[in-house]
Amino acid sequence: MVHRLPVVAVLGSGSPLPPERVALARAVGAMVAGLGAHLLTGAGFGVMSAAAEGFVAVPARRGLSLGMVPRDPAGDLDAPHHTPDGIAYPNPLVELAIFTALPPRVEDWTTAPSRNHVNVLSADAVVGLAGSVGTRNELAIAARFRGEAERPPAARRTVLLGPAEDFPDEARAAFVRVDTIAAAAERLAGILRRDGFSIPDPLP
Repeated sequence: MVHRLPVVAVLGSGSPLPPERVALARAVGAMVAGLGAHLLTGAGFGVMSAAAEGFVAVPARRGLSLGMVPRDPAGDLDAPHHTPDGIAYPNPLVELAIFTALPPRVEDWTTAPSRNHVNVLSADAVVGLAGSVGTRNELAIAARFRGEAERPPAARRTVLLGPAEDFPDEARAAFVRVDTIAAAAERLAGILRRDGFSIPDPLP
């Protein structure tokens, strides 16, 4: 019998985070586990590893910590990406690593593929946290593809979590933004239920 769980991607900075942002990303990971979903990240560090840490810490969770590993843009197709100080992806909190052989992002992202496309297109719902150029690229992809460009912001499958100033104007215009984990959980649950997934009610 097939049991398909939803996939929730968490997007955000891959750089070292201050303690309050680590705590937020961990809480988001735990929230995704509470939805009964798989967690999908870009397999790196910062938000990605903190969300995975919160996710895998939840006992009796149903989903897996999935990591989409980009290749090193300057290396061979089988050479994984790494941090500026040489630490290779995936981080140790990824349970199922998928080596994409794609660079993290590309300049002409509307026509050329990247790991960021795999992250976004594989997700049934998306949580955007504060980030920089890579996160902004993923959010732009999320607003454009899988029919999202034809939907109003309230019907799109991405939710932004955090203060308005954490996100560029185009992301705030494209997606619903919330301030709390609880509001993000309710938003994600609504998206996933709309698309046919069975989500706990009430939420944990």
